[in-house]
Amino acid sequence: MEESAPSEITAGSRRDFIANVVLGTGTVLGLGSLAYRFLEYLYPVIPAIKLVEVPAGKPEDIPADGVRLIQLPAGPVILEKADNEVHAFSAVCTHLGCTVQWHPEDKRFICPCHQGIYDLKGNVVSGPPPRPLQKLQVTLRDGQLFVLMNSPKGEQA
Repeated sequence: MEESAPSEITAGSRRDFIANVVLGTGTVLGLGSLAYRFLEYLYPVIPAIKLVEVPAGKPEDIPADGVRLIQLPAGPVILEKADNEVHAFSAVCTHLGCTVQWHPEDKRFICPCHQGIYDLKGNVVSGPPPRPLQKLQVTLRDGQLFVLMNSPKGEQA
C-alpha cells in the first residue's frame, strides 16, 4: 500500500483563521490608538484665546506713583501709576500661579508661596519664577481704565 505524502501546504482550521483575524484586528487597532496619542502629544490642539476688555476703575483710584491690586473677572491685575501713566500687569506669579502681593516698603511684588520677588516693572528679581509678570494693555476711555486680558477660564473664542 502506498501512503500518500501529506501536502506541504495544509489548510488551517476555521478556528485558527478567526483567531488570527481577531489578533490582527486588535494589533492594528492598538497600534493605531498608540500612534494617535503619540501624534496628539507632538501636535497638541491649542484652543484659541479670546481677549476681552475689562473695566478696571478710574485713574484717580490709583495712588500717585503707587500700585493698586484689583480682582477682575478674568483674574487679579496690578495697576501701577508712574508719571501720570498707568501700566498693568497680571498679578499671577509665573512660577506656580499664586497671586503676588505688593510690599510698598520694598517697592516690590512678592509671591507668598515660594518667595518669588518682582520689581515695580514686573521683572524677576529673585526666586523661582521663570519669567516676568505678564504685561497687559491699558486704555483710557471716558475717564475709565480698560485692561485687555485673556477671557476667564471656560470661555473660548
